[in-house]
Amino acid sequence: MGTIDDKRRALRRPLPIRLLEGFGIVLLLLTLGATLAGMLGRYLHLRNVEGSFEIAGLAFVWLTFIGTVIAEVRRENVRFEGLILLLPPVGRYVLEWVNLLVLLGVGLWLANSGWSVLQQSGHVPTPVLRWPAGILSSALFSTALMLVALAVWRLAGLLKSSSKDSP
Repeated sequence: MGTIDDKRRALRRPLPIRLLEGFGIVLLLLTLGATLAGMLGRYLHLRNVEGSFEIAGLAFVWLTFIGTVIAEVRRENVRFEGLILLLPPVGRYVLEWVNLLVLLGVGLWLANSGWSVLQQSGHVPTPVLRWPAGILSSALFSTALMLVALAVWRLAGLLKSSSKDSP
């Protein structure tokens, strides 16, 4: 059980982040449920559950990509806090700029790559359920767009704070 402060902090997160976290929970439950259904179907010799592993795979990919965005929002995605805190303020400021520019560059590159994959194979059916493969490919593209938006938002905040600090 979380404390009251934890609950208040959770409610202060922006609505889009809370929706993203809720979507992540749904994907986790879908992944677990589909995997369990596939296992039960296989061991109990049930029919028509072959697609459950494909659903589990699709949900897992989406869960992984959504988790990347959530971790980046929380600043928990590949961050070395101990080393960053050892730097002087100027070094932290420069590193923040580098971090955001790399995030923006990688996000734009992934968006371009994801769009190419969607264009080339988004219409191809999946092996078992025959759903469009774009369901899977769109995870990369949408995650890249969210990362780009996050980088732009943070860069705008950094520019705004640096303009306040200048004389």
